[in-house]
Amino acid sequence: MSSRRQPISTKFKLRSPEYIAGFLSSATNILLTYPVNKLIFRQQIYRLKTVDAFQQLKDEGLLVLYRGMALPLIQKTFSLSIMFGANAHYLHILQSFSKADHWYHQPIASALAGSTEAVLTPLERAQVLLQTPKYNAVLRNGLHAFILMYKHYGIIEYYRGVTLILIRNSVSNIIFFACRKPVKDLLPLASTDFQHSLYDFLSGGLLGALLSTFTYPINVLKNIQQSELGGRHDRPIKIFRLVYEQRGNSFKEFYIGAKWNFIRSLVSWGIINSTYEYYLTVFQNTINGDD
Repeated sequence: MSSRRQPISTKFKLRSPEYIAGFLSSATNILLTYPVNKLIFRQQIYRLKTVDAFQQLKDEGLLVLYRGMALPLIQKTFSLSIMFGANAHYLHILQSFSKADHWYHQPIASALAGSTEAVLTPLERAQVLLQTPKYNAVLRNGLHAFILMYKHYGIIEYYRGVTLILIRNSVSNIIFFACRKPVKDLLPLASTDFQHSLYDFLSGGLLGALLSTFTYPINVLKNIQQSELGGRHDRPIKIFRLVYEQRGNSFKEFYIGAKWNFIRSLVSWGIINSTYEYYLTVFQNTINGDD
C-alpha cells in the first residue's frame, strides 16, 4: 500500500515518536535545571552578580524559587516536542515533493519548525512576567497573568516579543539540526549504548551551549521586552539601541550572566539530546515491535 493511502492513525503513529521523545526529554531537563535558569534570568534583567542573584533567590524562599515552574514545564515540553517533531515532519514533507534529497531541505524544515514553536509565545510571555520580581505581589499564577493581560491590554499583549522569538528559534534550529550529527561524528566511534548516550550528551551539550551563547543577546532583549506590561510594542532594533545606550554603549554588557547560561545550557542540552535519542529509540522499537 502506498504511503498516500495509509490511514491517518498509521501516519500519526509513524510521525509521533519525534514529538513524544522531544516532549519527554524537555520535561526531564526542566525538572532538573529550573532553579539555575531562574538565577540567570535575574542576572539578565537586573545586571546582578551571581552572588547577589543567588542571595535574592535565597531570601525569597523555596516556594518562590519554584514559582511559575508549571508554565515553563508546559511551554518547554511542547516547544521541544514541536522542535524535534515538526522538523522531522516538515523534512518528510519536503522530501516527498522531490525525488532526491537536497541540501536546503533541512534548513527550511528547521526554520519552519522554529516558526511553528512561536505559537507558544503566550506561555513564554507569562513565564517572564512571573519571574519578574516587581510583579510578585501583582500576579498570583500563570492563569492570573493571562486574565490580566487580556483584560487590560488585549490579546496582542500575549505576543509581545514574538519577532525576537521567531528570529531566535529559526536561527537556533537551522544551526542545531545542521551541526548535530557532524559534531557527534567528531567523537570516537561508540561501541556500547552507554557510549552512544555519553556522546549524545557531550555533542548536544556543547552545541546547545554554543548556540545559547550565540543567541544570548536576543534572549536578553526578549526578556526585557516581555518583562513589561502594557506600553508600546517597539521594534527589536529600537529595543537594542535603547538597551545598548542604557548599558554604556557596551555589547559586553549584553552577556552578563552568560557564563552560567553556558554551563546551564551545556547540562540542559546534554540532557535533552541524550534523553531524546533514548526515548526516540524506545518508541521506534515499540512501533516496530507492534508491526
